[in-house]
Amino acid sequence: MLERLDEIPWAEIEHAYGPASDVPGLLRELLDPDPKVRTRVLDELYGNVFHQGTRFPASAYVILFLIELCADPAVPARGDILRYWGSLITGYFSVQERPMWGDGTRIHDCGEVRERADEKEADLPFVETLHRVYLESLKGFDLPVELLNSDEAPVRAGAAWVLACLPTKAEVSVPALEARRLVEPSGWIRAAIAFALGELGAPDPLRGIVADDDFPAARCMAACQLARIAPDEGLLDTLLPFISEPIEGYENIPGAGGQSSGDAAFSIAHLPPNVRRKAVPAICDRLEKARCFDTMPLVHALVSAAFEPRDEPLTELTEFQREVLIRMLNTEELWSIGNLYWTFGAHGLPPDRDKCARLAGVKVANDEALASLRSGLTFADMGFHREGREHIQRALELDATVFERAPAPDESWLLYAKAFADTEPERAREAFRRACAINPAARWRVGVEWTLADLIAEDDDQ
Repeated sequence: MLERLDEIPWAEIEHAYGPASDVPGLLRELLDPDPKVRTRVLDELYGNVFHQGTRFPASAYVILFLIELCADPAVPARGDILRYWGSLITGYFSVQERPMWGDGTRIHDCGEVRERADEKEADLPFVETLHRVYLESLKGFDLPVELLNSDEAPVRAGAAWVLACLPTKAEVSVPALEARRLVEPSGWIRAAIAFALGELGAPDPLRGIVADDDFPAARCMAACQLARIAPDEGLLDTLLPFISEPIEGYENIPGAGGQSSGDAAFSIAHLPPNVRRKAVPAICDRLEKARCFDTMPLVHALVSAAFEPRDEPLTELTEFQREVLIRMLNTEELWSIGNLYWTFGAHGLPPDRDKCARLAGVKVANDEALASLRSGLTFADMGFHREGREHIQRALELDATVFERAPAPDESWLLYAKAFADTEPERAREAFRRACAINPAARWRVGVEWTLADLIAEDDDQ
């Protein structure tokens, strides 16, 4: 296994942080039986060979060994490795994000196609890397087709994901995916297949999933993909329930952009304007319960429903636009996200909350305790636990009842528990119990690498 690793001159090949000398050791550690080790290793590989969506010369060399690892049934957690392989091909890629990849001739850049003649000289190394990654992946194309029939569910899901990332082979992949769907017992895998079928341009099987599949996540994913490739106003009735009641665990499906509420709202933005407006009440209601980046697709859908794209700033609002903007103004959570700058600006709205309030003719109050809590939970989510604890503690000092106003309370208590598990285990346990009391499924969101996971294991053993 991996005997050819040392034949590659890794010290002469670059990744995000310079020479890729660490890559062979990391690839070998993917064979470690300890899931914590493998999780750490994949995090490192996502950080150096795939850095914030950028691919590097080392990325193409890694593909050969990922194929070798995925082909061996004795390799642990092959589903995770397949997910990583697909990410190297396409970059960030989901219902909400279009891929960036090279087919050997053209670059497919987030929905736009660029010919080689269009490339700037400064971009050429990256462009060549994208082409090499794709062409190296095509050499292993038969493997994900074969793995669709694996006994391991995560492997089947990962195989569907890789096929979604290789669209030039759709004529082979679509029949294989459809054949697997018809016998697949797992609704989660059928949802992964639905994502792949959408990316490979196969609307008819997706319509069958929307009409007949009894698993909500599969129907949601199929409807989201149909809204993009074959929009029809009849999809609104399918998508609306998934905005109001998010599907637990949906975000783990390969190709999901986050919660089902976000994907469904984002996808409604593909439908005709008169249809989008019908979804506004449900999206506004969900926005009030969303936390942090989960607000982004909801805001995108609201803005696209109420406002036309424009270059000039808006100076007057219709009554409908004013009502939508006021609902957004009253949801403090979304205003901490700088990523919304472009969404607002593209529709003539100021990205600043106070300026939007003046445009709507209202005043808004800042909730300092909730803002501090939001910062703390975000830090905890990112793994910066000390900073998370400081902000959470400040929020509680400002207002001991702040958690009663927190959106997504189960997730908020869970991140509280994550932040304090290193230093105050009993406090973390109590926060974890609160999260599970609100939503028992919160238990399954605890990462294997979290200190909180060790505390839970200790309690389970007693």
